[in-house]
Amino acid sequence: MVKKKVVHITTVHNRYDSRIFHKECVSLANLGFEVYLIVADGKGNETISGIKIIDSGYQKNRIKRLFLSVHNAYYVAKMINADIYHFHDPDLLYAGKRLKNSKNQVFFDSHEDFPALMLQRDYIPKIIRRPLYYLAKSFEIYYSRRISGIVTVTDKIANKFKSYGVKRIQIIKNYPILSLTQTPNFEREINPPLACYVGGLTPIRGVKEMIISSAKAGVKLVLAGPFDSEDYLKEMQSLPEWSNVIYMNYISHEELYEKVYSKSTLGLVLLQSAPNHTYSIPIKQFEYMQSGLPVVSTSAVKFCEEITNETGCGIVVNPLDIDEITKAIKTIISDKELAKQMAEKGYNAVKDNYNWSSQEKLLVDFYESGIKKN
Repeated sequence: MVKKKVVHITTVHNRYDSRIFHKECVSLANLGFEVYLIVADGKGNETISGIKIIDSGYQKNRIKRLFLSVHNAYYVAKMINADIYHFHDPDLLYAGKRLKNSKNQVFFDSHEDFPALMLQRDYIPKIIRRPLYYLAKSFEIYYSRRISGIVTVTDKIANKFKSYGVKRIQIIKNYPILSLTQTPNFEREINPPLACYVGGLTPIRGVKEMIISSAKAGVKLVLAGPFDSEDYLKEMQSLPEWSNVIYMNYISHEELYEKVYSKSTLGLVLLQSAPNHTYSIPIKQFEYMQSGLPVVSTSAVKFCEEITNETGCGIVVNPLDIDEITKAIKTIISDKELAKQMAEKGYNAVKDNYNWSSQEKLLVDFYESGIKKN
């Protein structure tokens, strides 16, 4: 097959986003595709790992970001005249329809259940959340049926698009890239013990529960990621237990293992119940497992509960029960042999089954099936 020109587009995500850049774009570039990534962060253009990153410009104002960023990204994408367009934000559905013609393919990569997010955004007044949910759903139905197809991360989201009447759907699960150089030291002893959480820091991800339960369990807590807002950061800093926290803010993907995972005793995934969480696949659980960390994992996310119980990589807890979380942390740090067994089981499960190589092939096959039709 003659390798094609592919453009990935996001106006919301980080240019080095794990799924978009490190997995999808890098995989395609390594396989010989001509790959572009359009972002909107104001950091300029660059070429890295064979991927041409084009910055369409950053808008500080939320409303301007919603409209101008989409508008600018659309025109940059159109000028490239690609064979395949693959966009990652629901805001771009309208632009995706405009990019579609008889000679190309246009896909929406639905990382989350977009309409369901309207029901759980703290900044949206409760009185309008339900109307916004139905508006977002109508928007999604209309435009998703007018592009080439949908890429998504879970069976639940795939089934939603099937119910819309979308014909071409491919599930590309957010499994981690299997490192050929990173082998965890299962005998490591971290003294004093450290619990870690990496990712966005919001109330619904259980940040307060992590802080309090780690302190009660007598372990330091490493938080690596941006806070949702300055107000929420100040609220957490006002907790007496904040003195137990090592706050590292954002850590790049390349530095995570060295700076966080290799220095931690266990990983926390304490997502709380929400419409967009129940059937999600949190990448952080896989990263902990790959790094040889036992996991204290949430019962509010079906996948986390199932994989933790199935593989024996950690302990499932009610994410709202601080005493239960504290007990799980204490169990792991006090029983070194049990912790080692959990770490090894988690690592082997990722190495043997839950890694990116299988998903990379699915993505390329999905592209090629459409190219053959065209």
